[in-house]
Amino acid sequence: MKAITITGFSVILSFFLFAACNNNKTTDQTNETDAADIDKSTTSVAPLEDNRDSINLQLINGEAAQEAKMEKGKHVVFSFNVKTLGKLSASVKPSEPNGNVRIAQIFLPNNVADGPFGPTMEYNIKEPGVYRIVVSENQMAGEPYNGPFTFLLKITPR
Repeated sequence: MKAITITGFSVILSFFLFAACNNNKTTDQTNETDAADIDKSTTSVAPLEDNRDSINLQLINGEAAQEAKMEKGKHVVFSFNVKTLGKLSASVKPSEPNGNVRIAQIFLPNNVADGPFGPTMEYNIKEPGVYRIVVSENQMAGEPYNGPFTFLLKITPR
């Protein structure tokens, strides 16, 4: 009887430890902008805001354009919510002709990552949700880049 109690206790303890270690909840700490704050009549590039490393994009008619600043050894994460399945096209263009900046990774809504990419990428959107694209310097090529760049994103429905 004592052996059954100890075994039962071990099973319950193992279950709680397993459940605690597999808690994959994450908190999204991106800044949100009210739709009223966005001028929907223009597709201009959003201005560079205080050097942030995480930027929440608001897609207007499936498109967004954002200026950001790259700092040596840092990366910038663009997050956006996709509701319509289709093809994602993204690009980064540094202000300087030889600026060392690229699309490093894309994180899907299920937190699976893909990459690295180059200055442009295309990706099939297979599920709705929040996507994140990481832009960084290519550490295998060129000099570190400190300067502004423009990130362009377009979702073309199927």
